[in-house]
Amino acid sequence: MARVGRLAGGLLLQTKLGDLPAWFLVGDTKVPCDWQAAGFAPPAPKRDVIRERFIQLEVCGAPTLTGTTLSIALEGVEAAREIGERLTVARNGSVSERLWTLILGEEEIEVPSGRTIPCEWLCQTPPAVWNVVREAVLKCS
Repeated sequence: MARVGRLAGGLLLQTKLGDLPAWFLVGDTKVPCDWQAAGFAPPAPKRDVIRERFIQLEVCGAPTLTGTTLSIALEGVEAAREIGERLTVARNGSVSERLWTLILGEEEIEVPSGRTIPCEWLCQTPPAVWNVVREAVLKCS
């Protein structure tokens, strides 16, 4: 079971590759990040986030997920790919705050509880159904 939280505006995925722990940045950061304090080596500065929605991070400390997190039923690269496809904006690769808020609920956004929300359904929802939800949420009104 992988877990998803936030890091500097991007999504931080804690998962496994085989039996080993792995961490991925999904989407792109929106604010400066102190990578060392977060427990990671800084990723390569140039990345086409539209084509590469996620990257594996190199651990150089003791990373942790903070705040409210999601648990999903996928692991590894498959989890990073699915979260990237479902929660980032296609035109710029950034994390959709509207979709994140929809999943967490406004109460968790305003006052994060630090709990883990079971979201196995997120990656099990058929892509055609999720796209209807996604389009409705991302539509400019």
